[in-house]
Amino acid sequence: MALEQSSDKRQRVLAVSGSLRKTSFNTGLLRAAQEVAPDWMDVEIFDIRDLPFYDGDLEAQGDPEPVRALKSAIRESDAVMFATPEYNWGTSGVMKDAIDWASRDREEGSLMGKPGTIIGAGGRAGTSRPQMQLLETLGETGTIVMVKPGVMVSAFAPDTFDSDGNLINPQMRELLGKHMDEFTKWIFRLGPLDFVPFACEMDIALAAR
Repeated sequence: MALEQSSDKRQRVLAVSGSLRKTSFNTGLLRAAQEVAPDWMDVEIFDIRDLPFYDGDLEAQGDPEPVRALKSAIRESDAVMFATPEYNWGTSGVMKDAIDWASRDREEGSLMGKPGTIIGAGGRAGTSRPQMQLLETLGETGTIVMVKPGVMVSAFAPDTFDSDGNLINPQMRELLGKHMDEFTKWIFRLGPLDFVPFACEMDIALAAR
């Protein structure tokens, strides 16, 4: 059900995939999140492939353009979403690097106090280990992370992703949809007071989904 808004306020979610592969399961998971998200939520996938390794000397010379773009995108968003693979029982280096750069932002709207959530697609454990690792890391940045209901996809199970990395499993898509419904509530719960009238309408719309 589309939300009939008395306000033009929309939720802007910045999404980061920790995998750079063209047919990445985690990037595909974020595309699916775009598709199943509530009507009033815009999920933007930010490509982190151009970020350099964090280097204090480089930072002292001024943030490189890709870093400035990442920090700006986070500040302009209402929330952040991270989709992590599992590499050797942990998250990927590029994901940790992106968070390290983002954590250096001290301006209003940075990760400090920002609503967030973690999802992931990987091996048999469905990225439970890297998600726990990211929960600790994001806790240090001040990101307020929603952990339930949670999305941990066993990426190599039959009929879960197609050859292009798109999530095709109906049960997983339904679970992801429920997660996004809870995430929209999480964002409104932690958001500024001007969200309150819209949040009341949002509750009615979600009940009808």
